[in-house]
Amino acid sequence: MVITVEYTAQLKRASGKSREDFELADSGTLIDLVNAIADQHGEELARMLKSADGTPQTTVIPFVGDDQVRWDASDALRDGVTVTLLSPISGG
Repeated sequence: MVITVEYTAQLKRASGKSREDFELADSGTLIDLVNAIADQHGEELARMLKSADGTPQTTVIPFVGDDQVRWDASDALRDGVTVTLLSPISGG
């Protein structure tokens, strides 16, 4: 299946893109997607997306379409969906 990923804030800067497509197995999960992104983009983006134990950062919020989902949602992905990764923004 093909998943479109949209990046926000510092994730967009680290990836160098605002959006891109990833191909996953039909049984792919959000965690598989994060691993694919980290593998493709290297250490800086991997640190933003994954904690030291390899699990997704709890500060990054995944959306599938317009719906916020949990990282462990096993049935969130299907061919053609857009996943937006929302990272925290600070400032005054």
